[in-house]
Amino acid sequence: MKLRFNKSVSTISGLHVLFLTGCVHFTSVNRAELENSGHMEDLAPGEPAVLATGTPEQIRAAAVADARADIATGHLRIAFTGGIAAWPVGVPERDFELVKPYPRVPLPTGCTSSCLQQAAIYAEAYNGGILPVLRQQKNL
Repeated sequence: MKLRFNKSVSTISGLHVLFLTGCVHFTSVNRAELENSGHMEDLAPGEPAVLATGTPEQIRAAAVADARADIATGHLRIAFTGGIAAWPVGVPERDFELVKPYPRVPLPTGCTSSCLQQAAIYAEAYNGGILPVLRQQKNL
């Protein structure tokens, strides 16, 4: 089993920042293991159960449904997750200030979380549903 860091470089206010995501990538994990991880005990209260039991497609569908429900009730939130540093997955850097004041969806974070990949799938889909509404509210 190989261990490696996933990394990307971003420029923020003229500074180059190195983001390490996922902390450790296990190259021997296959799709079946990801889809059937069954790590319910690793989820904190309030975190979506679909992260431990769902396929990537089911996780995306649940995130979109949750985003629509939050929009309908006016309870807008942003989904953050990540290994070393949590960030709003799927939100472009130009919108970071826009999403900053909103409460967060409870999702796993940190290098030791067994549901980090699933949380990223959820966060990207959830934020993809919420972001257009936030932009519209701010007339962007």
